[in-house]
Amino acid sequence: MFEAYRQLLKVLSLCLDINGPLLSPALYLFECVRVHYEERTEAFDARFGTDTTSPFVERREPTGAYFYVPSKASVIRRVLATIPLEPNEFVFVDMGSGKGRALLVASEFPYAKIVGIELSDHLHQIAQANVKRFAPPSQKCADFELRCMNAADYVFSDAPLVLFLFDPFGREVLERVVANLEASLRATPRAAYVVYVCPHFEEVLRHSPALTKLKEGGPRWQPWNQYVLYAASPRGPESAEEHAAIAI
Repeated sequence: MFEAYRQLLKVLSLCLDINGPLLSPALYLFECVRVHYEERTEAFDARFGTDTTSPFVERREPTGAYFYVPSKASVIRRVLATIPLEPNEFVFVDMGSGKGRALLVASEFPYAKIVGIELSDHLHQIAQANVKRFAPPSQKCADFELRCMNAADYVFSDAPLVLFLFDPFGREVLERVVANLEASLRATPRAAYVVYVCPHFEEVLRHSPALTKLKEGGPRWQPWNQYVLYAASPRGPESAEEHAAIAI
């Protein structure tokens, strides 16, 4: 009886896996419709000749699943516009950068460098091509560094930074990334912000002693467009006032 129950749970878990026979086709179809509608509204790829819209699914071992969908360009712009940047001082780091849409949007802000970290070589190559195509008059940073690697192994530079996450990986990897960020901030205290879109595992940021939540936004009925903004915990009156201004 116990073995039959265990096998039933195994079958159900396979059906609900992102690469399983039930959830994967339904989720993929939903995302195709969603991003098609958003592309018709925003026309990001149509305007810039890039390829950032189409969802992408591949099976990976040992994690079993890799599912790319683009973040909405207007959401990225909205949250990045609230961050007080010192021109040409901050580094923008997108972990799970996919085809590079967030990198391209970020290049319209005065960053010193834009870094994309992507595990999939296929998506990494598409992002490289998109970076070469993207050169609008509004671009303020053209210094891109794209790396095909595990985000958990990334070593943060000592520069002030904005870390961007669009639900890129599970809790375990996110915990390792946040731990790396905490260690970097302890070694070199500096301004740092974390933008987390579709924040499934926000509690990882919430429980970090190095980070303070500044604001959240996005419609409740569109979880993929919800976001939270965290910052390195303030170390003085000026930092506290700056954080308070962003949170309004």
